[in-house]
Parts: sequence; structure tokens; C-alpha cells
Amino acid sequence: MELEQQLFDLWLVPPAERGDAVAAFSRVYTDPVVINGTAMSVADLVVRASALHTAFTEHVIEVVDRVAAPGKLTVAFRHSARHTGLWVTPLGELPPTGRTVHGLGIDVLTLDDDGRIARIWVLADELQRILQVDGSGDTAGPARRS
Repeated sequence: MELEQQLFDLWLVPPAERGDAVAAFSRVYTDPVVINGTAMSVADLVVRASALHTAFTEHVIEVVDRVAAPGKLTVAFRHSARHTGLWVTPLGELPPTGRTVHGLGIDVLTLDDDGRIARIWVLADELQRILQVDGSGDTAGPARRS
């Protein structure tokens, strides 16, 4: 299975539905993994994935572009999900709205010698997603914007 498929499969399934989520994440990520310059344990990644699935359901990921080189993989993707639970954001807690949120993400991955993700630079427009959830932003999604 390609690394990007393994990566997205991890994030599409709630960790609680895995027998051993830490082991599953450890097959894809080093422990720790460095994200935007900060070391994070695999257990902390599982907590992040759990929080994502607490706030959102009906996840869909569409890869729109990828660039691979030895020891590197960059993936641009669209992610949509329905806001069905409490979402804890840097701007505060947002109660469930039932709205579908769309966003674009770009992950620049550096791999170790075993092909696991050791370092990630993540770009995601969280503010746009927050605006969509609170009703201030466009909820039509990227394909319907003019």
C-alpha cells in the first residue's frame, strides 16, 4: 500500500475503532515525529485524530496533487467532513452545527530510512474552516465558488 493511502486511512478511521491505534500510527510515523518544527509523540497524534473524529464525521479526502522524491512526499488534498461534535479550536470551542466543512491541506513529508514519516510541514487553512462552521464563511465548497 502506498504511503499516502496508509496515511489517509489512519486519519479517516476513528482511533477508537482500531485495536491498537498507537501501533497503527507507529507503522506510518516515527516516534516522535516533528510537525512544523515541534516534536510530537505518536500517542499525541492519536489524541489529535480522536479529537478530529469527536468534532467531525463523514470524512472525505481527495488527493489533488502529489510530488514524490527520494525521502520526500508532498501531497495536496481536499478534505471535507460534517461538523457533528464539539470542535476545540485556537479561537474557542464550537458546538456541532451539522454543516459540511471543506478545506485544502498540503503536507510536505520527510521519510526516514524505513519509509516512515519523520518530519511534516503542514499547511491547512483552519480559519476558513472555522468560518464555514460558524456560518460566516462559504459552505458551498471549493468546486462551487465563483
